[in-house]
Amino acid sequence: MVKIVLQGTTSVSGQVGTFQNRVITDGGVFEAPNCCTSFLKTLTTDEVLGGVLDVRPDVNVPLTFSVGEIRDITKRTGTFSKTIVLPSTDNNNRILNHYYDVNIQAGTFDVSKLTYCQVLQNDVIILEDAILQLISVNKSQSTDAHEQVVNYEVLIKDTKAELFTSITNAELSDLDFSDLNHFTNSGVIVSTFTNTEANGFKYVMPYANAGSNSYNANQFKPAIYAKTYFDRIFANAGFTYEWAGLQDARFDKLIIPYNGEANQIDWTDYKVKANTAHITNYSQPTSGNFVAFFENLTAWTETLDLQNIFNPVTGIYTAPTDVDPNASQSYEFKFNVTYEVSFFNPNANPVQPNIFNSQVGQYVPTPRTFTPYIQAVNPAGTGASSTLTPIIISSPLASGTTIFGTYSNTGITTPSGYISTGNQLRTRVGLNSNMTFGTYQWRTAAGTPVKVDINIDIIDISLEIVPNSNVQPVSGNLLMNEYVPQKVKQSDFVKAIFTMFNLFADIDPDNPTNIILTHRDEYYDNGLEKDWTYKLAKDREQNLEFLPDVSSKRLILTYKQDNDTPNTLYYGATKEIYGQQEYIFNSEYVRDIETKEILFSPTPIAQTTFGAVVPMIDGQAPKTNIRILYDGGSTSCGIYNIIDSGTTGTYNVNTYPAITHFDDPITPSYDINFGTCDFYYYSPQVLTNNTLYNLYWRRTINQINEGKMLSAYFYLDEGDIHNLKLNDKIRIDNSWWNINRVIDYNANTEGLTKVELISVDSEQELAPFITNTGTTAPSPTTQGSAASVLQSMAISSNVALQGSNAAIYGQGNIVAQGVKGVIIGDNKTLNEDGLITPKINGAAVQSSTYIANLTQTGTSAPTAIDLSNNIGVVTWTRTLQGNYLGTPTNPFDALYTYVMINSNEHDHLNSAYINTDGNIVVKTTNTQNHQHRDGILNNTTLEIRTY
Repeated sequence: MVKIVLQGTTSVSGQVGTFQNRVITDGGVFEAPNCCTSFLKTLTTDEVLGGVLDVRPDVNVPLTFSVGEIRDITKRTGTFSKTIVLPSTDNNNRILNHYYDVNIQAGTFDVSKLTYCQVLQNDVIILEDAILQLISVNKSQSTDAHEQVVNYEVLIKDTKAELFTSITNAELSDLDFSDLNHFTNSGVIVSTFTNTEANGFKYVMPYANAGSNSYNANQFKPAIYAKTYFDRIFANAGFTYEWAGLQDARFDKLIIPYNGEANQIDWTDYKVKANTAHITNYSQPTSGNFVAFFENLTAWTETLDLQNIFNPVTGIYTAPTDVDPNASQSYEFKFNVTYEVSFFNPNANPVQPNIFNSQVGQYVPTPRTFTPYIQAVNPAGTGASSTLTPIIISSPLASGTTIFGTYSNTGITTPSGYISTGNQLRTRVGLNSNMTFGTYQWRTAAGTPVKVDINIDIIDISLEIVPNSNVQPVSGNLLMNEYVPQKVKQSDFVKAIFTMFNLFADIDPDNPTNIILTHRDEYYDNGLEKDWTYKLAKDREQNLEFLPDVSSKRLILTYKQDNDTPNTLYYGATKEIYGQQEYIFNSEYVRDIETKEILFSPTPIAQTTFGAVVPMIDGQAPKTNIRILYDGGSTSCGIYNIIDSGTTGTYNVNTYPAITHFDDPITPSYDINFGTCDFYYYSPQVLTNNTLYNLYWRRTINQINEGKMLSAYFYLDEGDIHNLKLNDKIRIDNSWWNINRVIDYNANTEGLTKVELISVDSEQELAPFITNTGTTAPSPTTQGSAASVLQSMAISSNVALQGSNAAIYGQGNIVAQGVKGVIIGDNKTLNEDGLITPKINGAAVQSSTYIANLTQTGTSAPTAIDLSNNIGVVTWTRTLQGNYLGTPTNPFDALYTYVMINSNEHDHLNSAYINTDGNIVVKTTNTQNHQHRDGILNNTTLEIRTY
């Protein structure tokens, strides 16, 4: 006779306390047999048993017991029942809350919550701390007066199954790691190299720049330990676990590196919104020449500034954090502008742009383009421009004012270079043209040069300023929840760990929410010996199968293939996944291939120029499938630097975190790959047999290769089931077996039960360890793989603004909004469609320009109006009479620099050249007495191009 005893809060009356050999139920108190005393507990008000459900004697209560499945070696099963049908007795209706009645709103039995139960057969507990689930209520009714037939359908399963049920739809990102938030900078990064699982996280060193020993701090991302994830998954599900072999398995050394895009940080609180209007007031030269100009935008009206970092009077935005273009970081100035452009012709006659034609010896009309722009600039006055609507003058302008507009434009612009916290950034409006000074002039049809003033009337401009989402706080607080892999199920994560270490799960008999984890070999080795010889129903059919025949011919244990170049090149060369292990069974009667793939992808590793062996991933924006690596601790290497921004950072570091798939990448003794690889992207001194396959799967696979499965019927009773442990060694005559499954044991009747047994594996019969060659990869393969990582890193360390489409080969480059082109090099700015490259087919090409109009009076230093400048700030000083020095931020290379300066006064000669120190020297000389003179430079054009 079966009893299903519910456990939970109930209306049982009477004293609650310790009751030896008794079970409290809604039906009263009954004596339990001596064999059950170990299952009885001290009852509290929250643990009072909820009643005994009525089970008809003719109803099957089929229970299946299993811990693993030899046909699917990575599947972990538990104890469960098929559907059990319960009648609608008054007792069952009361306990199950009369759920057959559609008018029932609420009650003591909650179908949405766990209901713990025990299953007793003849008052012997055969299933303790199980879970009962009401799955349906079936009702048939012949009249409106009374329910004729009501049946409740329930399922019973052990509590370890509930662990996976409770986390089925949960993701890793549902876990909270805010307790690991921390202040970060390069010094903190280095300090974590000695962190352990007790700290919860440490920073991972990615693959370095080719030939470089300098990293940007934002290339280092924090990684959370796998055990930290594992602990919180269990805790959030209401479970705990014990794993005696955890440290021997080195699970506490495993770590999950960041695998996402360039990390997205919410800078909403630092956003500024403002608007203004502005009319430029620039007076062009009387000579008819055109001079480019800009004016700062001031007198703003704020609509948002939570941090009070914008001065609306001056238009200055104070940078709240460091940004580095080498790490794809910038301040974004997003704007919407409505404006007009006015051309004022003071002459009575029409005028238009002219170019001097040397063949005919006179100026001829030629269309010219005038381009207004919005620019965000750093304290040095440099930044990227966002081009507004160009205006082409192809016909004469009438006398007076001609207005072009009204135009509306939107865009994004950024200041150039490193921005440090506290730097002052601002917005300005300007006008450029291809009407180069001195070559073109405004002229009438009669050839008279005429001054034409061109100004921009900004009717309205709205501006939004914010650090872009790539800006990870440097010398600021880092939010660890931003570094958790996305769209990864907790159940898949746990299953992957189970598969890596071939873990079996059992329930703690003293605590149903505590899961005991044991490695498969240890689990079976600890089993008790039991003799079932006389329980075998010898008159029933016995089926003996050879295990290789019930499996595939080939079994592959592997990580999940990823599409990054190091992995795809390895697969292309070997037709295998990096770190996989393949086993070929003896049977010649099957041909299938079975691949057991876990959640994680493998991570090839390589050696930097300064001797560190690191994962071949782009630290800034890996964009890979989730990975798992081994923390080998802090290890010595050559000197390298970690730069926070500008020149600030931690220099001459000589240790690094050895985070790879080996415990030691040079002389490994442990490998979390399933097998050794055919080749590596560097040269380890030795290889190790201690792989996941050899340590945790070799005996399982050998058991299949050499073993047999016996399916037979046995006379099992409640005592056998009560004492059953699924790691028991079962003796039948002179042979020993492990239990694969006990199938549909019917607890409500005496009879035969089908059992699957598999022959016990023998250590003496094991096949040898499997080890591959592990040679160094062919040089082109290594170079190609490394280059792909560096290219990914380069892409993630450039700023490409909205609507741009450019191929970038380098770091720290900026592509303006909507611009198309190619950049080859570092720290360049592409403001318009085109190409920036140092050479084409081996020939040097222009890479940087500086064009300015110089004016000098008295004994003052020259003043410069920049017409084109992508080299940075040039500071001008007067050294002697007629001698002037221009000092650029980055000195020029005199061997690869073109310099030209014009002379605009016939009695004087202007000269310019690059000095050996990289500075610009300008001299003005009287052609009659050959003496240097001041006051000669008057909007004199200086042009410098580097190659």
